[in-house]
Amino acid sequence: MIRKSVIYFLLTAFLFLQIPELLFATEQSNSFTLQLKKAREAYYNGQFEQAQKIVLTLLQNGKLNKNEQCEALIILAEVRHALNDEAGARKIIKRILKIKPDYQPTIKEEPPSFVALVFDERKQLLPPAPKKRFYQQKKFWLLSGAALLGTVGLLIVTGQKNHEENKILPEPPNWPEN
Repeated sequence: MIRKSVIYFLLTAFLFLQIPELLFATEQSNSFTLQLKKAREAYYNGQFEQAQKIVLTLLQNGKLNKNEQCEALIILAEVRHALNDEAGARKIIKRILKIKPDYQPTIKEEPPSFVALVFDERKQLLPPAPKKRFYQQKKFWLLSGAALLGTVGLLIVTGQKNHEENKILPEPPNWPEN
């Protein structure tokens, strides 16, 4: 009976010690979301340096979850693109596509030039299409068909010459009938 009481007490104490940590994690996540919203607003208002500063601070913190990290990188790539740093934007877009390969911005959310940049980077990250073997190409089948038609035509032509050569022999003589 005493053992059960001690076990229940320890479990309860452990749970109570975990509650503040869970609440702090939720509060911290909300703080990151608010910071990302501030960065997004600063970007939309043309305050690119401020938006970049907020995002870099969040990324250096390192406690962002995958979605928050992706959102922060998207804002940073948009800022770099708006500041005409295409190389920097491309580098960040590559990181975004490694984290979230299905990321597809739309023209409603981003400028068309940024959407085109993302699609260009995605195209470059895709592996090249496997080269078709020769027998899988149209050229192979065209050449094969031409060779077959040529062979059939040659056989037909030479077959007629041989048939004419066989007719060169004289007709057999008429034998008397008894």
